[in-house]
Amino acid sequence: MNAKENWIEETLNSLDGIQRVEVPLSLNNALLNHSRQKEIVMTASQKWMIAACILVLLAVNLITITQYSESSKNYVARDDKNVVYKEYFSSDY
Repeated sequence: MNAKENWIEETLNSLDGIQRVEVPLSLNNALLNHSRQKEIVMTASQKWMIAACILVLLAVNLITITQYSESSKNYVARDDKNVVYKEYFSSDY
């Protein structure tokens, strides 16, 4: 075997002597209890704020959809070949 093959074998065998470390029982219990105590508690005002944000978002979306559909009716009603050109270069906002 050459030096490179010896190095590969040493590297592969380097983990053979590793033993598992015992965790103290008090630390193990503390970690388990800490992970169980992470409950998210929301107040009533936080819940109402979330609901209000959702309603505002829905209202803005509905207004945007209705305005877009009204403006697109003007362009769909025309049977011109250059509807896209007229829509892009129109000056009425």
